[in-house]
Amino acid sequence: MSSRRRPPAQHHYSPPPRGSDRLNILLGILVVVVIIVCVIVMRSDKTALPDNVTEGAKSVATSVAPGIFPPTAEQAASEADFKCRVVKINDGDTLRCQDGTRVRLHAISARERDNSCSPGHPCSQTSADQATRILSQLVAGKMLDCMTTGQSYDRVTAICWTAARVEVNCYMVETGAAELWERFDNETRICRDKRRIGSLRQD
Repeated sequence: MSSRRRPPAQHHYSPPPRGSDRLNILLGILVVVVIIVCVIVMRSDKTALPDNVTEGAKSVATSVAPGIFPPTAEQAASEADFKCRVVKINDGDTLRCQDGTRVRLHAISARERDNSCSPGHPCSQTSADQATRILSQLVAGKMLDCMTTGQSYDRVTAICWTAARVEVNCYMVETGAAELWERFDNETRICRDKRRIGSLRQD
């Protein structure tokens, strides 16, 4: 009596999640986070829940989907790693700190002091003198909290905030004093808090 050979077991290959699958997973996580936040809000006047629960939910939402839940100005400024007492404004995108540090504001471009636009740089319609004046009015003599993003020649590139949590880089773009430099903005975003409410001039 001949015995039939069993067909070899078939192994089914499961491809890695596609972009749409990842989006569904992300949306699922977001739904959970939103539900948690809503429950906390609804119960807040009935039950005193720990502050760290609310803050934890907000933090998770921000870290999971910064494009949908961008950081607040306070959260963004908390990333600062050095302070700068501004003693000189070179032009609309460069300043000097009291300790000698030269700061090139990250992801923006203003006209040079001779009113020219450097080759390959975004070119603002605002004159060099006016851009310098706008930056001076915002930061001259003030202490800034700055987050290092890189190096440009002998300058530190950074995102800076005033004590009132105004992001200097974003302010210069919103006022038209400087142009957003998308190449560097794509590496480290500026105006994240403004994108929360959709008020960035280019968006």
